[in-house]
Amino acid sequence: MRVRATVLLVRHRAVLLVKERGGPWFLPGGDLRPGELAMAAAIRELHEETCVEANAAAFLWQHVSAHHMHQVFRVAIPPEVRPRANVRAGIEEVRWVELSQLATMSVTPGTRAILGRAAGGTGTVSRSDWRDGAGASPGF
Repeated sequence: MRVRATVLLVRHRAVLLVKERGGPWFLPGGDLRPGELAMAAAIRELHEETCVEANAAAFLWQHVSAHHMHQVFRVAIPPEVRPRANVRAGIEEVRWVELSQLATMSVTPGTRAILGRAAGGTGTVSRSDWRDGAGASPGF
């Protein structure tokens, strides 16, 4: 099982998701490099995939999916920053998504479970009142 640094970035009641060509939507993040701290990997992967530099990160929890041990981090970015897909990193599209939109989107099972937990559910996403938060709390 690979360790993955996973980024939870919330703004205006929406979460940032990324997509590779032809694949499902997922939370930004990726594998740790040898000797790399998970928090550093989360910040690095967010930048590599979306060209965004984080200004704060906080560990939330671990989540085990079929193939990964996710180290989930809440990341903050300045409000004026606009993420964009970094095609060089294999990311075709980035999108801010509200919980209500997830039911009709192709999302990885790990992403769906992490968002369900962040929204206060038990693995299914159903809450529609996401809000920006501060500190280590997901803010939903």
